[in-house]
Amino acid sequence: MRKHLSTNRVKAPEALENSITRRELAEKIQTGLQKKLMVLEAGAGHGKTTSIREKLNQLPSDRWQWLTLNEDCNHLIVFWSYLIETLKDQLGPMKEEMLVYFQSGMNAENIEEFISFLTDSLVLEISDYLVLDDFHTINDKEVLHSFERFLEELPENLHVVITTRYQPELYLTKFLLAEQLQYLQEEDFLLSDVEGESFIQQNSRETLSQETMTYLLKTAKGWIGGLKLLMAVKKINQSQNQKIRFENKILSEYLAKEILGNLSKEEQEFLVITGYFPFVYPNLSQQLFPEIDFSAMIEDLQEKNLMISCIDRLEQKFTFHPILKDYLVKEFQAQSVEKQTTLKNQTAAIFIEDGYLDEGVALLFELGKYQQLMNLIVENEQSFRRIYYIEQIPREVALTNIDFAFQKFVYYYSNLEYENCHDLIEALEEKYPDKKEIRALSGIKLLLGSDYLTTEQTPNTIQEINQLKLDDVSKAFIFLKSALILFFKESYQQAKHFIEASLKLNQKSKNNFLLYFNQTLLAQVCEETGELNKGLAILTAIYQKLDGMGFNSKMKETYQVSFFITITGIHLKQLNLEAAADTLKKANTNKHPHIHASYLYNLAELHYLSGDEEKGWLAFKELETGATGSYSNPFTQSGIMKYALKLGQLPGYYEEQFIEAFEAHPELHNMAYRLFYGMILLKRGDYQECLAITDQILEKSRKQRIYSKIIEANLLKLSALLKMKGDTARQMLNIYHECLYYGSENRILNDFFLFRNEIEELTKLLKDEIEANLEPREKDFHHEILKLCCTSSDSLLTERESEILAEMAKGLTNKAIGDKLFISVATVKTHILNIYRKLEVNSRVTAIEKAKQLHIL
Repeated sequence: MRKHLSTNRVKAPEALENSITRRELAEKIQTGLQKKLMVLEAGAGHGKTTSIREKLNQLPSDRWQWLTLNEDCNHLIVFWSYLIETLKDQLGPMKEEMLVYFQSGMNAENIEEFISFLTDSLVLEISDYLVLDDFHTINDKEVLHSFERFLEELPENLHVVITTRYQPELYLTKFLLAEQLQYLQEEDFLLSDVEGESFIQQNSRETLSQETMTYLLKTAKGWIGGLKLLMAVKKINQSQNQKIRFENKILSEYLAKEILGNLSKEEQEFLVITGYFPFVYPNLSQQLFPEIDFSAMIEDLQEKNLMISCIDRLEQKFTFHPILKDYLVKEFQAQSVEKQTTLKNQTAAIFIEDGYLDEGVALLFELGKYQQLMNLIVENEQSFRRIYYIEQIPREVALTNIDFAFQKFVYYYSNLEYENCHDLIEALEEKYPDKKEIRALSGIKLLLGSDYLTTEQTPNTIQEINQLKLDDVSKAFIFLKSALILFFKESYQQAKHFIEASLKLNQKSKNNFLLYFNQTLLAQVCEETGELNKGLAILTAIYQKLDGMGFNSKMKETYQVSFFITITGIHLKQLNLEAAADTLKKANTNKHPHIHASYLYNLAELHYLSGDEEKGWLAFKELETGATGSYSNPFTQSGIMKYALKLGQLPGYYEEQFIEAFEAHPELHNMAYRLFYGMILLKRGDYQECLAITDQILEKSRKQRIYSKIIEANLLKLSALLKMKGDTARQMLNIYHECLYYGSENRILNDFFLFRNEIEELTKLLKDEIEANLEPREKDFHHEILKLCCTSSDSLLTERESEILAEMAKGLTNKAIGDKLFISVATVKTHILNIYRKLEVNSRVTAIEKAKQLHIL
């Protein structure tokens, strides 16, 4: 395919050789070029395009840009895609970023933000001119409103010129009041008799009498298009009663009888067929009319004044004046449907082969050739209007092409149309239940926050994905999906490889949606492995780019919420609770069920890590009540239930439900769920089985460098050894030292807080030995843990527990204690249960006695 960097849309027609000087019109146009906006309104054939083109020809070519509009520009994406292509050389260093911004999903929701970005990015040191030809073809309200916004924010040195057959539906009062509007109408373009005679003399191929010229001028009435048509008719020298009259400029019969009727059949066929298409050029002519000499045909038609315009002299691209073209299109449409279809198919293939993709695609849409369209869209991932094409093809049609259906899914997903995503995936699974290509989609619902059982799916290998006959964007998306499944399966190092593969494939397309989610998933992987500092750096960098990624307001809000929830998780692990509360508050703006469930999950953990067990339990209950997707299952919920279990809040039936689910789904036994199962075993006194689980997890997490799980498994093992009360001092010391080693670099503190009672007990037992041979960083980290876990070196109880124990010794009821300390009765009960557990008693009387024995009271 031969590549064309620009189309006929963004290139001005060549200046006419035999033009005449029209001083008064030129002066009005020159005045208009000094203003911010100039409108040239007149019917077809009045010389609007020619007059502005000739005036601009006096300026350097890099100081003006041209865009010819068409009916397909009545769509935001199409209109602004062409406008960006027109202005791309004025974008300077922002050019690449602007193109990426646009292709990332510009639509009606973020159009005003996009326009501000565009106008702010334009680099214009001196006056520059933008011409929008045929603006009358635009009638879509959204497009018109967006263009009004563009006019309101025009940079100081940018001037806009509009040519139109009718008054544009734009609010221009602001420019009029500011004396920044020049408006030329039809009468401004009418030829004077002197100008008309000059035009006839320069363009006539034969010498005409004064009588004939007078007749032509009187008949055309200053209309230059009509004058051209009259000159193309061979009857102009005939007797007066045979001469042609214009009646309201209705030209159909006139053109048919007087112009086409006087041409050869070969010329007529050439005009009617090529006139239907946007332009004609040598290869198109050669393919459609192999017997015709293209150059000779064009030259001959020009000799007959048949209103042929040159778009590009180098590429020899020509089109016909709108007066003639409108009629030629009608004549083409009068051909048999079979002939029209054959010609459209043939021309579409030629356009596409020669690199005129937009023109070829437009014809394929006319023909309803969706299969060919879908293949073409998949193959041309860099097409600027690709999103528009994907949007236009109905979902029912997309289902017939798996590759394209995946494009449709990516389009839906990147625009947060999750319901459409669900429907499309289910339709594909139903239509192709046994087709191997659907395997690439396995587990995709995990991206939608549902169907947590898809984690059992085996992701495609990197080699398999690279061999799929899909474009790079689709493959990158599949890599991302597979990385997410690996993330849930705790295959973190492999997940990193898939993320890297996705990012590599995305380098060419620069899809910001894929960039954002790959980076945030990588940050989550770092969080789970314990590389918290690296995760924070990744999140900070991607968040700084978010404003420039071109997401609409809805998408941007969702992605911001995703960012705040993700970074909250890291803050919680580092017990940076103030920062966690701040980011979590910012995340509480989106009420999508899955996002809200993520918010409640983090909120519950924040309360527990802040020592507010009651609020933690209430947040968990709210999560449990309204949870959807992966948050509705006991495995995910176990990440919060472990706090309640440690604090004695968790009713026994929760344990039973978890055990039942755990035994029913062995394929989902990741380390986090197994650790919670181990905690249940510890509580039930099954210490040996608990130790077996922790040893298995430690072996895997050490091998895969999952630092956070090394710490959590070690602390659970430490709890079991303390309960067993054996001769394990050296073993416990080694366990704690390993925790310090892996936790100190990234300040992983949350698990130490979860097992704070065990840390305090260990400190009492091995206080002198713990700090021996510690590295400075590990020693500092140990001291931080002591401040966090041990409120008093002489007490097993926290400050609040000591206060409650003192009131218990006075004989106060739970309610009285709550009233005195300004806490609820439920919180009092929770603290009392903790006191019982720590003192290893089961009543108030024995608790007070044991406290006195330990000199706590």
